[in-house]
Amino acid sequence: MQKTTRRLLYRSLRRCATLIHRYKRWRGYSPVTVQPYMTYGTSEELWVAGRLLEAKGIQGHIEDSNWKNFLHMMRRYRSSEIPFTRINITLEGEVHSAKTDAHGYFHYHWKRPAKDSVKQPWTELMLQPTDAEIAKAQPYTIAEVSVPNDNVEFGVVSDVDDTIMQTGATSFLRHAKTVLLNNAHSRVLLPGTSEFYKALQKGVSGKANNPFYYVSSSPWNIYDLIAEFIHLNGLPKGPVLLKDFGLREDRWFKSGHESYKTGRIEAILKTYPSLKLVLIGDSGQKDVYAYLQVAKDFPDRILAVYIRDLTPDNRSEKMMAAVSEYADYQVPFAFIRDAGDAVEHARSLNLVTHEAAEKVKQDAEEDQKQQNDRN
Repeated sequence: MQKTTRRLLYRSLRRCATLIHRYKRWRGYSPVTVQPYMTYGTSEELWVAGRLLEAKGIQGHIEDSNWKNFLHMMRRYRSSEIPFTRINITLEGEVHSAKTDAHGYFHYHWKRPAKDSVKQPWTELMLQPTDAEIAKAQPYTIAEVSVPNDNVEFGVVSDVDDTIMQTGATSFLRHAKTVLLNNAHSRVLLPGTSEFYKALQKGVSGKANNPFYYVSSSPWNIYDLIAEFIHLNGLPKGPVLLKDFGLREDRWFKSGHESYKTGRIEAILKTYPSLKLVLIGDSGQKDVYAYLQVAKDFPDRILAVYIRDLTPDNRSEKMMAAVSEYADYQVPFAFIRDAGDAVEHARSLNLVTHEAAEKVKQDAEEDQKQQNDRN
């Protein structure tokens, strides 16, 4: 009964989306833009993704009030998608196309692109909506696909909330305040994170350009905010892989946190069969269990797991039992308080240089002092 109800409701909403789309095509859309998502690929295949939306005109500034940030967040969640519309994807003059679904998303698997057109570490493609009746559409946008260099030493998968930015996920009220009343400029980077991630990006040689992947359970609606936060804080550029919240025929509104993250990380490992990974998360959103499943499935491909411990004095028996299992698969695991802790462990595993480790510890201390002064 539940499956039947969900299927009927989904199809009814899909039909409504079609009717709204037809009405807006007749009446005229507001300015429309293709929002590209950073993805990843290889010289043999590229994944391209994005969403066709009515532009919201959201642009955060450091001086924005809490009320303005709240309004912008509401606009993100009340997005107006353009369904069932073809998007041309152009790479060095070669054109393929994808079609948006009922929620405005499109995903395209470009197989065997011309080798001369794939660039490392980033390949750029042009996205253009093809519907002539969407008169106010932005002419084109650029999508970026991460294609790791041949000299990479390993890759890094990082969570976002309470791993790179402070959100207070263990407190509902504090988390809600951070999410609703702050923008990319006013959200706070955890001390030392930028230098630690740069050290991992350069690797033990100090010259590698190791790829980064930001995997979060946040919805695609706030993709722009997270991508801007990463850019503003000087973190390594990398695909931001988020979660689709919404009714589907096979589920109600969202998939489980653990299965989602495990699936995302294992997809990266399968795409790059020789790439090993460092996994970084926090203790507030079940990253310990999601990463453990990856360690079980790919024990020889995980170089280290770092978990920022949000409640060091209140670790559950279930969590500690999971932590003990990492040793069974010979995967190094460490609870960390800050970037200083993490980089010391990374240095012991020959993941970063001595000079980079010293710089991270100094940077973490300075960041913490500045935050204490502001508070």
